[in-house]
Amino acid sequence: MIKEFLRELMSWLGYLQRGSILIQIILFVGVVMLDRRFKGRFRTSMPEETGSLLAPALLFLISIISIALGFPGGFLRYLSIAWLVWRLVKPFKSLSKKYAPKFPAEELDKSIFRPVFLVILLLTFFQMIGSREALSVIQIGTIFGVVLTIGKLFTAVVITYAIFALASRPASLLAWISGKFFGISIQARKALELILRYSMIGLGIIGVSYYVGINGTALVAVAGGLSVGIGFGLKEIISNFISSIWLLFEGTVRPGEVLMVNGDPCTVRKLGMRATQLRRGRDGAELLVPNQNFFTQEAESFTAEETSRRGFVDVGAAYHHEPQQVIDVLVAVAKAHERVLEYPPPAAFTTQFADSSINYKVLFWVRNPLDAFAVESDLRQMIWVAFEEHGIGIPFPQQQVYPMEWPPAKEQTLRLGSAANSLQAEPVADESSSESS
Repeated sequence: MIKEFLRELMSWLGYLQRGSILIQIILFVGVVMLDRRFKGRFRTSMPEETGSLLAPALLFLISIISIALGFPGGFLRYLSIAWLVWRLVKPFKSLSKKYAPKFPAEELDKSIFRPVFLVILLLTFFQMIGSREALSVIQIGTIFGVVLTIGKLFTAVVITYAIFALASRPASLLAWISGKFFGISIQARKALELILRYSMIGLGIIGVSYYVGINGTALVAVAGGLSVGIGFGLKEIISNFISSIWLLFEGTVRPGEVLMVNGDPCTVRKLGMRATQLRRGRDGAELLVPNQNFFTQEAESFTAEETSRRGFVDVGAAYHHEPQQVIDVLVAVAKAHERVLEYPPPAAFTTQFADSSINYKVLFWVRNPLDAFAVESDLRQMIWVAFEEHGIGIPFPQQQVYPMEWPPAKEQTLRLGSAANSLQAEPVADESSSESS
C-alpha cells in the first residue's frame, strides 16, 4: 500500500522535474513574488480589486504568447488561470456589496467557492500528470471489513464537506415554508431549521457510509457505541443542545431579552447550541451560561417587547414623624426622577415597626431594566436631601465606648470585684458609698 503510494509520488516528481515544467514553475513563482513585493506601488491609479488582476492576467498573456511561439507553456497557462480565477472573487464580492448588500457573497466564498475550486484544481492537476485513476485505486486500509481506497476516501470527504456546508440553505427554506403555511413563530422556525439541518447531515453521513461500502449492521453498531459514549461522556453537551432547541421553540430566551442572573440584569447577546452569551449591565462583562441552566434554575425574565422593571428603595424614619408625611415626601421624590415612569405610578408604603424607626419602601418602574441600579442610587441621594429639607430624621444605631486600661491594675480589679458584689447584695449602690464603707 505504502509502496504504491510512494511510487505515484515519484511519478509526480518525475513530471515536475522536467526542464520545461521547472522553467514554468520558476516563472510563476517569480511573478507571484514580484506581485507581493510591489503590491500597491503600481496600482494607486486604479481600484484595488482591478489592480489585483494585473499579475495573473500578465502571466496568462505570457503563457499564450509562449504557446503561440512554439514554446512549452501549458502548465504556466494552467497556473495563471487558477490564479486569475482565485483573484476574480474579490471584485465579485465588491460588486455584490455595492449592488446587492444582502447577498451572502462572503459566506459563499468561504464555505462553497474556494473549497470547490481547490477540489477542481486538485482533480485537474492529477489529470494533467496522468495519475488520477492510478492514485484513486490505491488501498489505504480497511474499515468494518470494507477496503478503503484513496479515491473513495477523497470522494467521501468532499461529499461530507458539501453536506455540512450546504445543508443550512435547504433547511432554512423548508423552515420558512413551514412558518408561512403553519403559522410557526420566528423562534420556533429557527429551532425547526436546526432540526432539519442536523437531520440532513445525519442522512448525508449515512449515504456516504453506504457509498464507502459500510453496511447497515456496522452503522447500527457504530450508533450503539456513540449512544453509550454520549450517555457517559457527552451528557452535558447533549443536554445543552436539546435545551437550546426548546428555548428556540418557546422563545423565552432570545437576543435583546433582559434576564436577571444572580441579581444582575443581563442582556441576551446570542443563543448558541451549548451556551447563551449574555452581557451584564453592571460592568459590561460577557457571560456564558449553559442552556440547561434556564431549565434547572430560576431566572427573572423580561420580554423583548416590554422590558420595564420595577425597582424599590428601603428607608427608615424616626417614630415622631407622621407616616403620611413621610410617604408623601417619598412619592414626590420618585416622581421627580426623569427615568421613573409615570405609569405605573410610583408608590410608598410602611413596611415595619423597627426598634428605632418606621421602615418604608418606595416602589417605582423604569423603562430599561439596566437603568434600575443607577435610578435606585439616585433616589437614595434625593431622599436624603428631601428628608433634610423637611426635617425628617433617619435613626441609626449608636454606641458609647468607655476606655479601659488593659491589663487592669490591681486596684482596678479589686474595685470592679467589690462593685459587683455590692450590686448583688443591694439594688442600687454607687462607687463612692462602697469606698466610704
